[in-house]
Amino acid sequence: MATRQLNWSSLFRTILLHILFWIFIVTYFAWGFGFNENPMRSFINASLFLPGFFLIVYSLLYVLIPRYLLKKRFLPFFIGLFIVWAICALYTSRAELALVDSQVFRGMTLSTGKNVLPFLHVSGIAVSIKLLLYWYQQREQTLEAEKQRTAAELQLLKAQLHPHFLFNTLNNLYSHTLEYSPESPKIVMKLSELLRFMIYESNTPKIPLEKEISLIQNYITLEKLRYGDRLDMSVMISGDVGKYQIAPFMLLPFMENAFKHGTSKQLDQCWISLNLTMDGPVMYFKLVNSIELGDAEQQTKTGGLGLANAKKRLELLYKDKYVFEPKRLEDVFVVDLRVTLEKLEDQYAEMEMPYRG
Repeated sequence: MATRQLNWSSLFRTILLHILFWIFIVTYFAWGFGFNENPMRSFINASLFLPGFFLIVYSLLYVLIPRYLLKKRFLPFFIGLFIVWAICALYTSRAELALVDSQVFRGMTLSTGKNVLPFLHVSGIAVSIKLLLYWYQQREQTLEAEKQRTAAELQLLKAQLHPHFLFNTLNNLYSHTLEYSPESPKIVMKLSELLRFMIYESNTPKIPLEKEISLIQNYITLEKLRYGDRLDMSVMISGDVGKYQIAPFMLLPFMENAFKHGTSKQLDQCWISLNLTMDGPVMYFKLVNSIELGDAEQQTKTGGLGLANAKKRLELLYKDKYVFEPKRLEDVFVVDLRVTLEKLEDQYAEMEMPYRG
């Protein structure tokens, strides 16, 4: 029943648009047929051209343009157009139509062909409208296809990120269970919080920046349990982080890369420094981690999955709104990121989510 109502509504809208189009055409040509001298005669004169107008417009809209012009079959298109014009010219001659008003219709003057000009004019209008609609539909289809491709690519990147992240965390848990560490329940609890976020809260285009920060802090807590006193961790958060939103798992890969390919390669004391600052809508994210001397290039190579995924997601989600600069120095690896974020949507803005550093 709903489908039937929708079809009738679409049909009614189409008929109405066609009626309005023909009213416009008649008025347009009546204006040029001595309208000021005799308006009624001008409308009658213009209306007498309608059979020819119908023939040429609907031939173009439903036969010549879709079957030939849009398929680049130009020769059949122009042959068909010439035949339709010839029929219209014959109609004007037999019906004794004239461009200008007179008491007696003069018929077509073959020497000038002026009375065929309205059909040429109307055919130009019909072609323009049809091609404009075709261009608009093609553009909408292209945009929709691009949107679906981007969404699929983002889903693929997230699917690559989640197993990567879980693998590292489970390795952490495994090492503690082997030693029957009392920290194991704490690791399981933190891991369950992270899994809850990944399954139930990350399937949205944007999340509050505070949630992303909490995710990073949970991850840091898990890693601290593994490194113990060997890790010197510094985290500084400043600015109004409660007003903005970010794509989920946008910052975590950088932290994960710092642990997996930086500090985990060091046998002695290691350190990580995280500084996140909001300056209006611009987020400055700087992450520095210690590495073994001469191992900066190795970190970049082995951390390719996390960093490459983060770079692709930045390009897809924040194109022209970010600057990403990973730097390899002698004994440190630096990630400098600057992103312009959007303000929280209404459903988040109404929630009270104070940041707890």
